[in-house]
Amino acid sequence: MQNIQIQTLQEFSGETKELVIVWNQNLADSFPISESLFERGLIKNPWIDRQNSYIALEDDQLIGFLISKKDRELEHWKGQVWLSAFLVDKHYRQNGIGNRLFKLFEDQIPIGTDIMVGSDPYHLFPGIPSEQGEVLAFLEKRGFQVTDKTYDLRADISEHKEQYPLDHMYSVRRLKEGEQEELISLFEKEFEERWVYHLTEGFANNERKIDGTIGLFKDNTLIGFANVSTFNDGYLAPNVFWRDLLHKQYSGLGPIGVAKGYRGKGLGVALLEKAVLQLQREGVKEMVVDWTVFVDYYGKVGCKPWKEYVHVTKTV
Repeated sequence: MQNIQIQTLQEFSGETKELVIVWNQNLADSFPISESLFERGLIKNPWIDRQNSYIALEDDQLIGFLISKKDRELEHWKGQVWLSAFLVDKHYRQNGIGNRLFKLFEDQIPIGTDIMVGSDPYHLFPGIPSEQGEVLAFLEKRGFQVTDKTYDLRADISEHKEQYPLDHMYSVRRLKEGEQEELISLFEKEFEERWVYHLTEGFANNERKIDGTIGLFKDNTLIGFANVSTFNDGYLAPNVFWRDLLHKQYSGLGPIGVAKGYRGKGLGVALLEKAVLQLQREGVKEMVVDWTVFVDYYGKVGCKPWKEYVHVTKTV
């Protein structure tokens, strides 16, 4: 291990595919990643801290990396730093490489800053995948504390039958061109800043189309939404990041929400089911919901836990 060099991501002159190869050699069974998804989440977005992200090489061969992000003064994320990806190739572990990468990262974090693992803007994971116990143990030894767990859920929706009908005063349909502002207005009034940010960014970058949202209407007023992405549109939302593990006729669903004044009336469950039935009519066989604790809610349409994530944090 005498020839191990560490570079910042800013200094690294290699190609994204080198990082992707190492990722898939170690994680492809559970989280197979494409070059485009890796770049979107970990290389080419404005949150990446390229000066405090690191690449480990042995004789110019990439063998590990740590990629971090820092806040951009949005209130929801103010004062936070994220450890977004941390991986040492399985053939090079137990040689202090992870220690070196992590120390370089942590030494650059200002006192009083919260370090989150996952849950970052343009995230790949909500937290540490529970199967990665080695990573969790490593971080707990360095002062990180577990806060909670969340799940990705999975369901076969091909045979689902209606159980929660809507009153005739409500209707559900995919949104249409020209309804973007109405949807953004609903988000800004009713939902968290993170959802607003990702929605507006998706429209601004032409990553998301308006018909990727199924709307709940009372008369002609939009009062709820469900975002979906399917094999038909190819939109790579977080709920279908791991689509290579799914049925070829896949869909993701979420987030989903109903305006505050209409909650407690059963509309959330009815909207969820109407979205599922819409996807079913469009040929979807299997659906994933990502990053949720609402297992019972989504369970009403057959969703069951698929992947589990542990949330950990530390204040420097």
